Amino acid sequence: MHIHNHQLIYFILCPLYIFYDSKCAVLDASSIRDEIVETLFANYQSHVRPGELIRNTTVVTVYISVSAITSVDVRNMEYTIDMLLRQAWYDPRLAWDQIEKFKHYTKNIVSPVFKEKIWLPDLFFRNGKEGRLHKMTCENLLIRIQPNGEILYSQKITMRMACQMELRTFPMDTQECDMNIGSYGYTLEQVSFVWRNISPVTLPENLQISEFDPPEVVRAYDCTSGYSTSTGQYTCLNATFTLQRQLGYWLASTYIPNILIMVVSWLNFWVSLEAIPARVNLSLLTLLGVITQSTSYASSLPRVSYIKAIDIWTIACITFNSGVLLEFAIASHLARRQKVSEWQVEVRKLVRRELARWCSACQLQYAQRGPSALSAYSASSKSNEKVSEYINSVAAAAFAIQNSPVLERPSPQMSVRLTKSGLMSMANIKSGKSDKVSKGVFYELVTNDSALTALDTTQKDALLPPNEPQRAKKPASMSKIDSYSRFVFPACFLLYNCFYWLYYLVIVKHK
Repeated sequence: MHIHNHQLIYFILCPLYIFYDSKCAVLDASSIRDEIVETLFANYQSHVRPGELIRNTTVVTVYISVSAITSVDVRNMEYTIDMLLRQAWYDPRLAWDQIEKFKHYTKNIVSPVFKEKIWLPDLFFRNGKEGRLHKMTCENLLIRIQPNGEILYSQKITMRMACQMELRTFPMDTQECDMNIGSYGYTLEQVSFVWRNISPVTLPENLQISEFDPPEVVRAYDCTSGYSTSTGQYTCLNATFTLQRQLGYWLASTYIPNILIMVVSWLNFWVSLEAIPARVNLSLLTLLGVITQSTSYASSLPRVSYIKAIDIWTIACITFNSGVLLEFAIASHLARRQKVSEWQVEVRKLVRRELARWCSACQLQYAQRGPSALSAYSASSKSNEKVSEYINSVAAAAFAIQNSPVLERPSPQMSVRLTKSGLMSMANIKSGKSDKVSKGVFYELVTNDSALTALDTTQKDALLPPNEPQRAKKPASMSKIDSYSRFVFPACFLLYNCFYWLYYLVIVKHK
């Protein structure tokens, strides 16, 4: 019974002892930590850099973990990056592993309040435009001191940095954006920044950048040797991000729509020349479509003094569209000239046919002396109704020739006119002798039955000069220029595309 009482007391007191002992250990560790901090900062001066008293250079190791590259702004030539910036250096004044009283305490001391107590490097970004320290849900800041005096200073920041871009091959371009780091006030003899030997700049595996392929490797190097100012030489670190632009967005938004607009503009070649409003409207609409697209993308690009690849494409599309409109103007002008010429020929043929029907004597003279025969016939329209009919028809044809505002006068070898007495006459007008037309030889129209019989015979024969056979009329709406343009314009545009894409996607990429 006595043994059982001892066991019961043991089981009750043992947990209490363990809890008390662990609590005492925690209190003891906390007190030791506070004592270490109090001892280290007793005579610490935050404005004095490590090694300054013994004239040693403070070496700060820098390494960066990129969280995201949120945007690349081509118009303002800048990019925005989220990252964890870490700096590490050795400060012997904060080491406690050599103090006999604290050497058994091997844990790191972490506290954000150290930011106001210890010396910190004056790191800054030379090409930085704007930056901020993240403060959600608290200030994203870490200061960790190890027993040997090594300090780790980590911050989560967002930086907007300048990036000098070369846009001659836009949008098939590749940009190299730098991150330049240096000391703002300490010279190279005082503070030196160095990259960490292993993975100085790391990227997330699933990094996505709008419009660009994520960089496979970041080139980090020391640029101190090439950087100096009027106030001295300063430490310099540089990290280069190689960003290759994705062409898919620009293909979908610019190139393919422009190609489709070009195809629509070629429909002009299948529209009749007589449909002037339709062809002009279609040409202007396609031209305005290309210009509107070029204005749209130009607003998102910087105003550089050189020509970009997309500008060359747009200029070519505008040129091809303008060529379609110019082709219509030329084809329409030539068609009008051809129509006028054909109409003039038809009127002349009509006059000759009427003359042949009017008098067999005229036909005989034409056959014997040719088109240059100086002959004319006059008669009274009252002698016979049939003669009057022929006279009226010939007079109408002659009047049409003389009074047409769009036609040239008939050729000098033949002129048809009306006399004052209402009779019709024809005379040969040679060069320089047009004023002698009235002096030609006139033949009185025979009004007897034999002449009328000759008229009927001539009318049935519908005699024409043997060297001017009738030809099949070609529709006025058809144009040889349109026929050729249906193949020339697409072929030229296809050839231009071959040279354009071959140059920018193959030749430029291999330079």
